[in-house]
Amino acid sequence: MSGNQDIRLVPVRTFSGGSAVMDADLARNLLEAEGIESMVPGEVAAETIPVLDAQLMVREEDAARAAEILAAYFDSAEPEPAEEPS
Repeated sequence: MSGNQDIRLVPVRTFSGGSAVMDADLARNLLEAEGIESMVPGEVAAETIPVLDAQLMVREEDAARAAEILAAYFDSAEPEPAEEPS
């Protein structure tokens, strides 16, 4: 994330279970493609101990948009297909 001291991070989604870190990585990539920076504090611990949750954090000003993007992907019945390269 940027070096700005006044950034307030908020949780936007929590992933659980054995695939928590993989799901969090996917979510990070989805957000990055939309220009939203994110992070997963304690990611190494969640990889080592898979029963731990992986909480995805974003800047407070990006939280609503990030939640919409993630809901559209993770909560829809069928994920949208990736765009074909030109």
